[in-house]
Amino acid sequence: MVKSKIGYIYILTSPNSNFIKIGGTDFPPMKRIKEINASEPYRSLGPWTLADFRQVSDWRSVEASIHYSFRSKLIKSVRQQKELFGVPLNSAKKKLKEIKPAQIVGKPKIDRMFQDEQYTDYLIDLLRFTGLLNCLDIQGIWTFSLFPRTSGGRYFTINIGRHEVAFVTMPSHDNLRYHMIYMDELILDIKDVRRWVMKHDGDISRTVYSSSMPRGVSVGFHASFSETKRFLHLGGVRRAVVAYWHEGLISRKEREKSSPFVRYHHWNAIAEIRSRIY
Repeated sequence: MVKSKIGYIYILTSPNSNFIKIGGTDFPPMKRIKEINASEPYRSLGPWTLADFRQVSDWRSVEASIHYSFRSKLIKSVRQQKELFGVPLNSAKKKLKEIKPAQIVGKPKIDRMFQDEQYTDYLIDLLRFTGLLNCLDIQGIWTFSLFPRTSGGRYFTINIGRHEVAFVTMPSHDNLRYHMIYMDELILDIKDVRRWVMKHDGDISRTVYSSSMPRGVSVGFHASFSETKRFLHLGGVRRAVVAYWHEGLISRKEREKSSPFVRYHHWNAIAEIRSRIY
């Protein structure tokens, strides 16, 4: 008897294939995708990238159920495989949406996240603004922790590698939240940004984590979610954030170095956010 086990259900697509791959794994998809792109029969049809995913409490049973529902569309012309299907991507994504809530890991936190409309709106803006939603294949190098058990309470923490690059605390007595965003020091040259941060009881400091890269600065301030959305779109902010974040992502990807916080990454929150956007 196969024991239930937390794992991942994924859908992969390739520009060189008319089929999609639906599979499951014990490990974060980044590792599995690398294996798939390095071995036959999939390598010849690759490169494969992550189109959709879910973290579930019993991945083997979920995978078996989805495979069974598409059994008539299994591609038999490609030998030595049982995971290529001739179905539209949207049909496969729909199957992931139909996974029972009890199987979705961390579902209560997702529901809680979407109860706060301003928080959700800001979070979606931040993830799109920074380009993290274009980096699905390397989740695990960057991690998103939803309502982590941090002293004082936080809405979320984003890490690249070992150190955090963004977080928001729960509101204080004046109903403001403390926001921290780590970015490149070129932000120091933008006077409008410095004035905005000072106006919101904040500061820009060269906080150095032992694992941080050169040129990083910590920008912290007290503001509402709507105010922080406006901050993101001040001239120079995006350039400074992307410069630091993406250098960190590229550096760790080249070294195939996952974050030590990958076990806290909330896969299903990211999947749900993408689903609501697209």
